[in-house]
Formats: sequence, structure tokens, C-alpha cells
Amino acid sequence: MARVMLVQPWNYHDEGVAEHDLSKQWRNGPYSLLLLATQLRKHNHDVVLVDMIRDLVVLKGDLPACLAKLSDDIHAFKPDIIGFGFFSIHYFEVRKAVQVARAACDQIGLKPMFIAGGIHASTEPHKTIKELGFDYAFKGEADLGIVDLADGKEPTTIPGVVGSTTLTCNSGQEVKNLDDLPFPDWSLCDYKFYAHPTLARMQLRATSSLDLIMSRGCVYKCAFCAYNALSAFRYYSAEYLVEQTRYMYEKFAINGLYFTDSTIGNNRRVVLAFCEEMIKQGLNKKIEWFANIRPNQVNETVLKLMWEAGCRYLFYGFESGSQRMLDKMAKSISLEANYKAAYLHNKLRFPYNASMLLGYPGETEDDIQQTFEFLRKTQPPSIGINWYVPLPGSPDYDKLKAEGVINTDDPEEWRRIGEVNKCRVYADVPDARFRTLFTEAERLAYKEIRITTRAAWGCISPPQSEAPEAPQDDSDKALSEARAHATYGRTGLKNSA
Repeated sequence: MARVMLVQPWNYHDEGVAEHDLSKQWRNGPYSLLLLATQLRKHNHDVVLVDMIRDLVVLKGDLPACLAKLSDDIHAFKPDIIGFGFFSIHYFEVRKAVQVARAACDQIGLKPMFIAGGIHASTEPHKTIKELGFDYAFKGEADLGIVDLADGKEPTTIPGVVGSTTLTCNSGQEVKNLDDLPFPDWSLCDYKFYAHPTLARMQLRATSSLDLIMSRGCVYKCAFCAYNALSAFRYYSAEYLVEQTRYMYEKFAINGLYFTDSTIGNNRRVVLAFCEEMIKQGLNKKIEWFANIRPNQVNETVLKLMWEAGCRYLFYGFESGSQRMLDKMAKSISLEANYKAAYLHNKLRFPYNASMLLGYPGETEDDIQQTFEFLRKTQPPSIGINWYVPLPGSPDYDKLKAEGVINTDDPEEWRRIGEVNKCRVYADVPDARFRTLFTEAERLAYKEIRITTRAAWGCISPPQSEAPEAPQDDSDKALSEARAHATYGRTGLKNSA
């Protein structure tokens, strides 16, 4: 039996923040690590999950104390394997955490294997090993490989495990039938931290939700999306998903679920069967759920069934009001479908979020004005204005890296391409002018339209967010603060333990 410690790095936006109000925040839990931890326990390995996001918040933003806790956890558990799962934006946090973890191991003469996983490790496995202090990196899914590793198999013989001298970086072996996997055990982390009742989901009432997924991978290949970097498309059965919903409702006392898939609509048969079974079992009266979906995957019949089944919010990546930009993004969707979905939701009074992406390579001011027109015509109840970044693992990332636009030899680049808050401008618009247009988009979304729609809809906010109050003035500072809240949710946690 191996002793495996899985670590989620902290969110650096929480550093130095002494007070948090979870009733206004929506935070997503360490779902991928929970999947691995549960799988390891199923195969009789001893597992502990160190959630540094939660720890830093509970410790009131005290980073030294958070890192000291990591050391204490290592001394107490004495792991054989320490695995980190992370995104590229966590580059500096992971580097620091690995240094602290190795020092803690040295203090007690422990020599565990350090392995990295997640999008960053899958995209840049050799850089991850060399620059962040890991022994190995895992490329792709690790559900099966992590068990082989814990069972003591030679790391480089396991599909997906990359060493410093590995030449061919194959992806990890994938689970063919997802229903064979156990339900993630949320008791392995402080699930109450993530399920804290919050108004950030539905402002009409506080909801307590946790996350799950309906499928892996995606049948679409949007150029800016990294969702396919880890997984081929596969899906759980409707029966499995409904049983998991019941399990989470009964065991963790939640009244909401959020499907984190890039879109749940890739297999309509499963969605419809899930909805019908939720209604049949009466779970639609006990739990409400939220999900991402594409505009071309809904119609009036589907939306009405989803609503009856307990769905109370859908998140759409409309991205742009310009067909030219949708084509450049490889969205495989028409602008007409975007309008149709928005108008249909308005007709049904079905709450939704319109996520818009500004600054895409090749975007002109005319394209941005068409996005403004889309928002003014559709008047969504909730809007997210996003600054384009080339996410590692996406086709855009590969293209811009090959062209020399992205320089991954500069560690600061990981922050620049991971921070969705006004970094580099990629659009075909002068820098200063684009920043002005972006502020206008924020003003339109968070002031003009929000004031118009808020009372009528009681609207909700995008995931991992705190709903911004409409600014009381037109200053750039007020709008910037509104967007910061919409993206990160920085208000403080009370009764955090």
C-alpha cells in the first residue's frame, strides 16, 4: 500500500486577504484530485488531499502559515508520492510549494516521488519537470496511471508518465467506460467550504452546490479552448449521473449541482434521459443544477424539459457578435444560433449567462461593436466580459508559441497567458483603444444592461465568481472593481473553519 498526497496549489488572489464572505462567492472544488483520490482509495492505497486554496482562505491570507501547514501535513502523513494538479497560472505557486515540500521531506529523511498533473503538465511536461522541481509529469488522464504508480510499477513504463529523459510523450490510458469509476468522495476535502450557501449563483436565494461532470472531452475543437488537451470525448450514463446526484444530495446535504463540462449538450440523448430520470425519481424537487451548454444544442422543448428537471441556470459561451470572429475561433456555430438561444431564454424567462470574449487575434473594432450590438439586442440577465488569453493546451497556444508570440522561456509568461485581467492585447486594435473599448464593454454589461435586467431576472453570476454590484458612477476604477469581483470574488470569509 502506498501513501499518496495530492496537493491543490493556492489561488494567489487570496494572498493577504484576511476576511472572506463565502455567502457572496462561488468557488469550484478540487474535483479532478478528488477523482484520483477516490480511485486510489478504491484500490486500497492511503490518500490525503491537501487543499491549499481552502487552507489559505481559512488562514486569512497568511501564506507563510499556509506553507507551514503543508510542511506539517507532510511530516504527519509521510507520503511515498506527492502529486500536484494545476494550471499554468499557478506556475509560481507550485514552484514555491514544491520547494517547501522538498525541504520538509529533507527534514525527516523522506524521499517521495514528486509528480505533476493537469493542463500545464500535459502541455509542457519537460518544462514542468525541469523548472518546477518534479521527478515526473503526467500527460493526459491519470485515473488508471496513478493507481499503477501507487502499485509500484516503474514510472516510465506507465502510459502518460513523462520523465526528464522521455523522448516520446504519450498520453495516459483512458477509462473506456466512465461508469466504472467510483463517485468522487467529497469528504476527502472540506466540502462545506465549497458548498457554503451563496447568493453568487442565484441572487434570489442562497444555494449550496458542489461540482460534477456529465462527460469528458468535447466533440468541438474551439481554437481558444484547452478542454480537449486531457481527454477524448466520452460520457457517463444518465443512470450513473442520477444516482450520483442522489448520492451527493443525501451524503453532503446540498441543494445544487454544477456540471463543469465545457458543454453538456454533446450527447443530447444522455441529457434528455438524465432530465427524465430526475423527474421520475423526484430529485428535480430536491436539487437544482447549473451547466454550460452551446447555443446550437438547445431548443424550446429541450429547455422546458431541463427546467422541469431542476436546471435553473445555463452558461453560454456566445463569445462574439461577429460571425467573422466566431469563424476565426473555430466555434462551428452561427451568429443566428447565438441570437436564437438568447431570445428563447428571454421568452421562457430561463436565467442564463452570456460569456463574451474580447481581444481575440484578428478582432477589429468593428467586430467589437457587433458584440456590443448583440448584447444590446438580447439584453442577457447576466454577462461576463472576458479578456482573451491563449490558454495552454489550446490550438491558439500552440499556434502563437510556434509564431514566437508566446515565449515560454520567460516564467512571467505563464502569468500573462493565464491571468484574464487586462494583460496583453492580441486583437488588431491599438492597445490604448482596445482597453477603452474593453472598459466600454464592462460598462455596458455591468452597469447599463445590468441595471435594466436585474430587477426582472434576479440574475446569477458566472462560476468561480462574486456577483458585481452595479457601479454607482462611470469611473474606470468603479468598473474595474466590478470586473474584479465578477472574475475572482475577493470579499472575505467569516466562520471559515
